[in-house]
Amino acid sequence: MCSTRAPAVSLPHGEYTRRRARQIAYGRWQPWADAVIVRSHVRHLRATGASYEAIAAVAGVSPMTVHRVLHGKPHTEDRGRAGRQPLTRVSAVAAQRLLAVTPAMVEKVAARRDAIGARRRLQALIAVGHPPAALAHTLGIAPRAVTRIVRGTIVTVGPDLHAGVCELYDRLWDMAPPERTLTERKAAAAAHTLAAGRGWPAPMGLDDSRIDDRAYRPRAHWRPTAVSGDTRHRRCERPSTCAALPGKPSTIAGRQPPDCGARCEATSARHRDGGHS
Repeated sequence: MCSTRAPAVSLPHGEYTRRRARQIAYGRWQPWADAVIVRSHVRHLRATGASYEAIAAVAGVSPMTVHRVLHGKPHTEDRGRAGRQPLTRVSAVAAQRLLAVTPAMVEKVAARRDAIGARRRLQALIAVGHPPAALAHTLGIAPRAVTRIVRGTIVTVGPDLHAGVCELYDRLWDMAPPERTLTERKAAAAAHTLAAGRGWPAPMGLDDSRIDDRAYRPRAHWRPTAVSGDTRHRRCERPSTCAALPGKPSTIAGRQPPDCGARCEATSARHRDGGHS
């Protein structure tokens, strides 16, 4: 996964101190940069529609730094009226990072999706018994990337990865993993154990219309699943959960699943044994 953050060198404190001392001795120490040039560049980025948060994320600085470069810092005038005092200089490190940001880099960051939808879909597939490594192989990403997504250490994902997870979820949500060999059976059992320990609900326990909503809290928890023929029949009528997939109805675009209530009731009936709500 490529990073869009501007390159920056972080030195240990001791090395930084020695380098600073040498630069001062040589008369080349310049800890500050002209804020006018940086302000003009940030203003150009803002004119393209970039937010403070997106610019800061790419540059590796705080959003407040971007805001202060553009608008200055607050101060109080003689008559007690609050105002803004334009910055005349900015840290050389911050200036270098901000000047390295391009509109294309910001657009790429802004296009990223909240990982909550991909996380719930992958967790649900693991609850069915699909091993994380197998899901990663199908998606064409490293297994550690799937691990970071399901554990919540990744907060955003790219649009291509989000669409890929949606497609995989729509294809596998009611399909049991292969268990033809001892290795496959052990991998499926490990996936079930992982989901059971974390309480991840299976696909039938999720509301498709809210699966991408961060405020949504699924009421169902992990339950042992068994894929049957009637489930495969219902799969043909289940709408897609991803708006990015052409030719499929989407629950994201405001369309509610017609059989959501029946599907939830079927979930309770199918998983009554060995589970809890």
